[in-house]
Amino acid sequence: MAATLALAACGGSDDHDDAAPTQPGTEIPGGGTPDPGTPPTEPEPEPETPPAPEPVVLLDERFDGIATGALPAGWQQANGVDGAVYVQEGSLFVNGLANNSTATAVRLPASLASRGDYRIDAEFTIVQANNTSRWVSVMYRTSDTPNLEPYYQMAVRQTATAGNGTELAQRKDGGWIVSETAAFSEAIQPGKTYKATVIVKGGRVRQYLNDVLLHDAELGGAAQGGLGLQAAGAIMRVDAVKVTEQLEALPSLGDIYDVAEPQTGVAMAPTLVELTQTAATASQAGAANSLVTLDSALNVSTASGQSLGTLQALLDRADARAIPVLSIADAATVTALAEQVKARNLVDLTLLSADPALLAQARQAMPRVRAAVDYTQSTVGGGTADLARLVAATNQAGAKIAVLPAAAATRETVAYLQRMLVTVWAVPQDGSALSAARLLTSGVNGVVAADLAPYTALLAKFPARSLLRKPLVVGHRGVPSRVDENTLAGAIEAVRLGADAVENDIYMTTDRHLVVMHDETVDRTTDGTGAVESMTLAQVRALRTTSGLPVPTLDEFFTQFKGQPITHFVEIKSATPEVVDLLKVAVDRHGVADQVIAISFHAAQLKRLAELMPGVSGGYLTGLSTGADVKKGMRAILGATQPLSSTFNPSYAGVPEAVLEAAKHRGTTFWPWTFRDEAIFERYYMAGTHGLTTDMSQWASAYPVRLSAAAAETVAANAAVELPVQIRTQAGQASLSSSRQLVVVEATAPYAQSNGETVFSGPGTALVLVGHTHAMAKGGRFTIYSEPVQLTVR
Repeated sequence: MAATLALAACGGSDDHDDAAPTQPGTEIPGGGTPDPGTPPTEPEPEPETPPAPEPVVLLDERFDGIATGALPAGWQQANGVDGAVYVQEGSLFVNGLANNSTATAVRLPASLASRGDYRIDAEFTIVQANNTSRWVSVMYRTSDTPNLEPYYQMAVRQTATAGNGTELAQRKDGGWIVSETAAFSEAIQPGKTYKATVIVKGGRVRQYLNDVLLHDAELGGAAQGGLGLQAAGAIMRVDAVKVTEQLEALPSLGDIYDVAEPQTGVAMAPTLVELTQTAATASQAGAANSLVTLDSALNVSTASGQSLGTLQALLDRADARAIPVLSIADAATVTALAEQVKARNLVDLTLLSADPALLAQARQAMPRVRAAVDYTQSTVGGGTADLARLVAATNQAGAKIAVLPAAAATRETVAYLQRMLVTVWAVPQDGSALSAARLLTSGVNGVVAADLAPYTALLAKFPARSLLRKPLVVGHRGVPSRVDENTLAGAIEAVRLGADAVENDIYMTTDRHLVVMHDETVDRTTDGTGAVESMTLAQVRALRTTSGLPVPTLDEFFTQFKGQPITHFVEIKSATPEVVDLLKVAVDRHGVADQVIAISFHAAQLKRLAELMPGVSGGYLTGLSTGADVKKGMRAILGATQPLSSTFNPSYAGVPEAVLEAAKHRGTTFWPWTFRDEAIFERYYMAGTHGLTTDMSQWASAYPVRLSAAAAETVAANAAVELPVQIRTQAGQASLSSSRQLVVVEATAPYAQSNGETVFSGPGTALVLVGHTHAMAKGGRFTIYSEPVQLTVR
């Protein structure tokens, strides 16, 4: 049904017949003409609006006239080495060099602790740091405890250009909850003064660096508290601190839809997108997205052109539980929509178009709005070269979602696109149960259909911890649990063990070669010392790892795995911009664009990647923790990934399963790192996480990942059905077995299921999916399924 998504935009305009303005002196209230001899009546004076109150300055400290080594009145050092906070030559110094993790802090006057709504401006710099990742911070809503916990802080790292160069974080119960990260435009220079600004009002906060908004979020916890400054592994110099009461409310962050979820035991089940026919929002059970056509007058309609009213009415519906997916066809619609998005602060929208250039334009105008490319009118080839072009076009559109016709949504095509970080939605050929079974077992991330009933009905039949899409295993620096990290031998071993992708880290030598190394220096992993980017290739090649292995070049990785079904997760570890230039040269030289994606903590490097290699998928590495609040988590994730059109690659501990499930409806995929505990690895695998980065690829080697059965079988009535199957493991081992686990999609033959068995009590036919449950080493279990099997019961 390729024509299903060929949604024509409906034309329309608003005609406004405004009356001509009344000429002065021609009319009076009630009609008639004024008597020219009657003096005009003085108008009643307008009541005066009282002026808005001026915010009170609560603190304005510039440290003038304070004796060396002393502190201003009311300021107290909270922790750290005694005397590590002091005034010298008109500036406050917070010396946290003694500990890279436990910060040295100073508490501002206690009178501020009774407040919660304030603006803090601090002029500061980082004078010295133990390493470039060390940080300083402005603390707020601190508690009255010796260590000030719990509290919030705006942290700034010396390498502020990193993806986590600035953070909004909460310190609670001895741990960190990082809710937002962002990169600043430059690293912090010791001779330059910067201004950190934190504005807190009610449950909202905004954090700025040099008046650039970096974090815009909701807060929980205490509604008031004190203020402080601290440094970890660094010396913070502060030239001025000003605190002003905050009277004005901060603007809304925009609504996040509380979407519908179908009843199912499938982990990370495909999102259901209703091709809306009769209402301005999804009405079907389980529909998380509602697809409508939008025109330049901001009217919405069905695919057939039936009017559904205005976009404003759709957005204002109080009962809406589906994310609007807006099909657009022209630049005028983009312009009109961009104004509405800005006016209403819309963040939870997806745009659909068959024109990647139009979507790219829309993403420029509305960077927080998502995009999906409609390929249902295109010929989607099954070859790697064809699919690589589709990946490139999707990325160039600033999109992460590709919508395919059902004929193109094979298991192989879907798996390749997902491995290249593209989210796959598909449109069924028809409304049959067979189409539903085929599409769901292809592993797609979403289904777009006018009738979702076959999908909700089938999804309800799967038991808990069913997997319809295989989580991908990413070998972290190869397989360092067995072979020295970031070596070619380690990568080869990871692939032998079944890794779908190999992650490696790159730096640039002085003679412009890309070498694979995790740290800034070679000290930890080799027999040498020094910064890797201060060495020539020959110097790097002379080094040996712990086991005597050479440090490889990226060229060697590309040569070794060219043409294999392996993805290179190239982490741009270096902040040197030219590294991205050399990566492009290497990819083009080896012809491996169909195998390469790039990930980085440095947002600036991902932006450069989009400029130089717009067809390559990017993943944003972050330590951001979303917390348990799903809507807050979604805002944080979308805020981090949308500007970069990237996947979300967090530390695994910061993402609850409920947030994973919510984000899938927005096309977001998750690639958490780094799993070194097998029980935790199993938990995230069973949850259907898109990709798991681990030092131990061997954990998944024996996992079954593909179950094959005959397309048709004949079985006897009144006996438990047992069907032959072939099982292929993550490491590629194949074996023959049999299974009694069936999901009955539909049947004309009467049947009953109990104790994991299916018995047909009479003749007829049945469409089934065959299952196989795997018991994992640490107690986890999951079930995978075959493609549909047609049974004849005799």
